[in-house]
Amino acid sequence: MKHTLFIIAMCFLSSTIVAQPEDIDLSQFKEDFTEANLLMNEGYYMQALDLWKQLLNDDPTNANLNYKIGYCYLQSTNEKAKAMKYLETAEEGRSEDYSAFNISGYDPYDPLERNSPVESKYYLGQAYLLNYELDKAEKSFEQSLEGLSKKHHLRDDAQRGLEMTANAKYQLSNPRMDITINNMGPVVNSEFNDFSPVISVDENALFYTSRRIRTDSSNASLIDNRDGQFFEDIYVSYRDRNGMWQAPELLNINEASQHSATINVSVDGQELYIYKDADKGGGDIYASTLIGETWSYPLKLSSDINSSHWETHSAKSADGNTMYFVSDRPGGYGGRDIYRSVKLPNGIWSKPLLLGPEINTQYDEDAPFIHPDGKTLYFASKGHNSMGGFDIFSSRTDENGDWSNPINVGYPINTVEDDIFYVTSADSRRAYFSSDREGGYGLKDVYVVDLPVPDDASNLAVLKGFVVPPEGGAIPSNTSVMVTDVETGVTTSYTPRMRDGVFVAILEPCKTYELDYLVNGGSIHTETLEVECGTSYSEIEREVLLDPVNLRGSVVKVVTPGGVITKTDDGVTQVQSTSDDVTTVITTKDDVSVISATTAGSAIFDKYFQYNEKDIGLAETRFKLFMDDLVDMVNKNGSVDLEIEGSASRVPTKTWKSNDILANNRANDGLDMVMAELDRRGVSRTKVNVTAIKGLIQGPRYRGDYQSNKQNYEKYQYIRIVAK
Repeated sequence: MKHTLFIIAMCFLSSTIVAQPEDIDLSQFKEDFTEANLLMNEGYYMQALDLWKQLLNDDPTNANLNYKIGYCYLQSTNEKAKAMKYLETAEEGRSEDYSAFNISGYDPYDPLERNSPVESKYYLGQAYLLNYELDKAEKSFEQSLEGLSKKHHLRDDAQRGLEMTANAKYQLSNPRMDITINNMGPVVNSEFNDFSPVISVDENALFYTSRRIRTDSSNASLIDNRDGQFFEDIYVSYRDRNGMWQAPELLNINEASQHSATINVSVDGQELYIYKDADKGGGDIYASTLIGETWSYPLKLSSDINSSHWETHSAKSADGNTMYFVSDRPGGYGGRDIYRSVKLPNGIWSKPLLLGPEINTQYDEDAPFIHPDGKTLYFASKGHNSMGGFDIFSSRTDENGDWSNPINVGYPINTVEDDIFYVTSADSRRAYFSSDREGGYGLKDVYVVDLPVPDDASNLAVLKGFVVPPEGGAIPSNTSVMVTDVETGVTTSYTPRMRDGVFVAILEPCKTYELDYLVNGGSIHTETLEVECGTSYSEIEREVLLDPVNLRGSVVKVVTPGGVITKTDDGVTQVQSTSDDVTTVITTKDDVSVISATTAGSAIFDKYFQYNEKDIGLAETRFKLFMDDLVDMVNKNGSVDLEIEGSASRVPTKTWKSNDILANNRANDGLDMVMAELDRRGVSRTKVNVTAIKGLIQGPRYRGDYQSNKQNYEKYQYIRIVAK
């Protein structure tokens, strides 16, 4: 019997090989086939696609190759619609009769497999939907349900495909006629993918993500192998006083070999929330603050928001007290869900709460945006009545905190593709979103849509202010505007943008506010502002001219040098103070730390490590003293600048794979310790501006003499934290 089966199998093998086109090099075919499968399994669909298309040139009727090409196109960023013709060919060539050679049926890893799998019918339905072939999509999804077993993992997806097709038919039959969509133009958009726009409340600062080549070509050779595109960078375009958008500027916080993407911006456009995938295996949410005209080093949000799972997006309320964010952590309704966290009196974010089933579904949710009114939430979802992939929805919360049933914002804003990023203006008259629809300047473009006056317009007022410096002068860096609610006594500080003097505040109708303009800590102008009652939305503009007389007395910060570190012959560390107003702490040769606090307003913490060490203890007296000084500076000045330097010698390390990793770990651990101590003391992380963090490899070339000449190397094994 075994002999008979063997003969049957061999006969089939022979017939299969014969069935291949005669000019195919089977050895090379098998090698390329295996490589393409490996690339697909690793998520490198575009690289796999190139191989599949090469193989298809030699065997164009191969249903399996056509299926794999179609599947790869469905995973692409901008070419999903191209999958249709390949999946049609795969279905036309698919046989229900799997012969004896592949006893278990379709084998995706067999180079001799020429049949396509039963799943190809489902994916063809997806391709039809993406090409607006809705009747064909409906038929394919129905046939897919007939062909898939009841326990097949795609069965629920096929049923969902039918629902999305029905939703698409409805939306296309009832398009919104009350909107006008305009491309933001070639100043903002490029031939590459431009997406995820976020805008300041005054609509004069547009931040967005782009995968374009930089103007200096510094990213020209840095390509994301998964999709063949440049890594994501963050740009900002400012609108001038004449309403014209200016050429976009590349933010200084981008890294050419790493994704950085916009997700949210504060009311005044000076605090930016971004997505970074710095830690392999999952992305996190970071925040950066505009200091002068430079963005601070992005800091990861607390562990109550970020986790070991995937956090993709966040939205902060206009008052800064509520954070909505997205995570795929366990315990949700399914896939990615939207969570809510509130700021506690001590400035720390609360434990997150999952938004209810009115918002979250068993499918993915993403990209929340909370309107400045604090009540209207826009978000993307693959659930609800989506017409394909992600659609944009809106929901409002009532006085009890309950969310209304989400409303699809409709076609042509939503399409059969993924529509994810959508933010609105404060008056709800405009929205900014990205799309790769026809007629653009490249792949995905940023668009603005003019919306009708809403029936339930937001009940708020926006203060748009301009601080104008003397002719030929600049706005002092320590200029601020204090806005006080006369009724509650609550005061909020706003800092004008250095580039144009703009500041923005959200005010409540029917209230009185005191405005106090400060330069160098002294008041230069005060006024009372009464916001009218009974208005749904209003804008208030103020312009303040700085008198040169008021700018006298500006202080130039002078930082006294810190302690100079030396060592005695027996290796004991000494600290020599270079100024009478410098206080120091010294330790032994095995654990060297220095704290230098000056009356000029700076504090320095140094710690020297033995070989391969990197830890700083929160309980260390020396570190506590440094943090005491840092917090005092925050209380006196409102904020501090932080510079961190981690250093490693050139002595080889196996523990950390490389000295570069060790040096960077020392620097990053130092930052984590500072932030953890700020959290413990209830000091907001936003009060600390990380202006520099770097890892250095220093010292003499290693000569294999560490044990006998430690002193030559250990002085380069340190961390230094400077607060000023």
